[in-house]
Amino acid sequence: MITVLGRSEATLTMITDNLESSKWFTEIKIINNLKRTTTTQYINEKFEYSEAYELDTKEGYFIIGATKPENKITIYESFGVPDQEFINVIHRSSQISSTVRLGKGIIINSLVSIAAHTKVGYHVTINRHSSIGHHSKIENFATIGPGCSIGSNVKIGEATTIGMGTTIRDGVIIGSNCSIGIGSTVIGNVPDNTKIYGLIK
Repeated sequence: MITVLGRSEATLTMITDNLESSKWFTEIKIINNLKRTTTTQYINEKFEYSEAYELDTKEGYFIIGATKPENKITIYESFGVPDQEFINVIHRSSQISSTVRLGKGIIINSLVSIAAHTKVGYHVTINRHSSIGHHSKIENFATIGPGCSIGSNVKIGEATTIGMGTTIRDGVIIGSNCSIGIGSTVIGNVPDNTKIYGLIK
């Protein structure tokens, strides 16, 4: 059984699709005592669902059921589950170099490519069709949107969101707690706590 902490329909969709591809689990428990939810719950008939409001840390493996960095951090801090209890939920169609270093609690969706010697931190979400070049670093709680192209030797700081379809040039450093808007092109460094979109020099 896998226990999902928090509930977001979009994130549950990613989790169940990835689990279905790997055939790891058939039972999903959703702990939703933070009331972080959408109006409907995604149901995949290949899984058995249950929902609870109390956490039992002896019940198996864990993943955070949210993709927004601020929600991931709130859930992580509220439940207090040790990092080693989290699993990575990775779609089998993704291509990840054997030299990539992965933290825990990572969600990697379909058709993602991660090149050699990249480091991915804890509780990172990487959406479908995104690619990350070699020797890059994605820090804890970051979220990479669908269809992003991230160059080599790029650093993306903690709790930063990269919007769908963004392109980041080799060697760029993006700080922590940043939000890069949909379809941006980033060719220069971005300081901490920046919200920006478009052509970023």
